[in-house]
Amino acid sequence: MLDTDVLARIPPRALDVRTPLGAVRFAVRVDGWDVPARPELTWSLDSGAWLCRWRHRSVRLDVVSGPSVPRLPGGYAIVTREVTVFRVLAREDVGEFVVQAELAGAPEDARTWESAFTAETADAVVSVGGPGAELLRRCSRAGRHVPPYWSRLLGGDTVERTGGRLTWRLPRIDRGDYAELWVSVAWSEPSEHPGTWLAVDIDPARVLRELTQ
Repeated sequence: MLDTDVLARIPPRALDVRTPLGAVRFAVRVDGWDVPARPELTWSLDSGAWLCRWRHRSVRLDVVSGPSVPRLPGGYAIVTREVTVFRVLAREDVGEFVVQAELAGAPEDARTWESAFTAETADAVVSVGGPGAELLRRCSRAGRHVPPYWSRLLGGDTVERTGGRLTWRLPRIDRGDYAELWVSVAWSEPSEHPGTWLAVDIDPARVLRELTQ
């Protein structure tokens, strides 16, 4: 993903995003391996993002995470956004790739869609979202982000939604292939039409370029 020889090492940090409504925490499982909360290696990037790395017998997991400025139409309240991109490189055949994002303490009436949810209180609005099954199928057919055979393996149950939690259950990854999954977290002050929902619908390639430049 990046030439780490030219990057500055920093102390490992847990994968979470702190919002006005609490922390969005991530959990990852790859081929039966529950990825530890803290990475083996962490580097800082010039964009203000960071690169985390875990190494296992069958996979290497790289995660780029950091702030990203959303491009929204005029008239919306200011939105803060952080994007986290998970990239699994399969050293051996990998049977599963699972990513969970949960907003701890999200209101029970959080509004959910196929692959996103919005939680709102009198103090703030927070949206969390990532790709749905159809978007991943399109990426697969186009040869972007995920393996080409995923287009026939992704089903309607790819994303599970429960209040303030999203879980992506993704197909196998053959040896030598890689797969990327991205999750955006956006928040703003309450408003009649908050822009957080638009902000979590991203172009992953563009945002990843911004984070890694």
